[in-house]
Amino acid sequence: MTKLSEFGDEDLYAIISLPYRVGMHVSYAEDEEGDADDEREMRALELCIKEIAKVHQGKELTKEIAGAILDNRDKWSSWSEGVFNIEPQCEKAIVALKTQADKDEIKDYIKMTLDIATSVAQAYGEFGEEQKEKGFFSKVIGGIVSSVSGVCANDANHPMNVSAAEDTAISNVAQALKKAMA
Repeated sequence: MTKLSEFGDEDLYAIISLPYRVGMHVSYAEDEEGDADDEREMRALELCIKEIAKVHQGKELTKEIAGAILDNRDKWSSWSEGVFNIEPQCEKAIVALKTQADKDEIKDYIKMTLDIATSVAQAYGEFGEEQKEKGFFSKVIGGIVSSVSGVCANDANHPMNVSAAEDTAISNVAQALKKAMA
């Protein structure tokens, strides 16, 4: 079982910051007027990270990474910078993980990152339609805990309330992560 303490500082930064940065990337992909969508997306991002830290039984590296993201909350504003070109950052994090983590741990990391991206995209419905928070967050948590057969933004369970811009952002992240994994 891999531990975060096995990584150097530069690799650790890439690994820990990427899931948060991906959430911000998706949030910035489509910006509705006003702050309502941004606030809901940031709450979804934080909640998703908290839940991942709680529920990943037997996936200790993923749980440890989610905890480290939360522990570094003071760095989130700086992590929000430079998220428009996220694909190279995806590659860097996966390459860093490959130095110590096994294939299953890397797959769990990719799933966590895509769960975060999708939860942010779903936090505020397409065309400004707010989702009911209690039902939405229950659905997000259910999606986190359930197993997913593959890493693909175009699967049958793809959320309908994700805008085209957010969908493209998630697809690009998924492709970059899968490419780096190969």
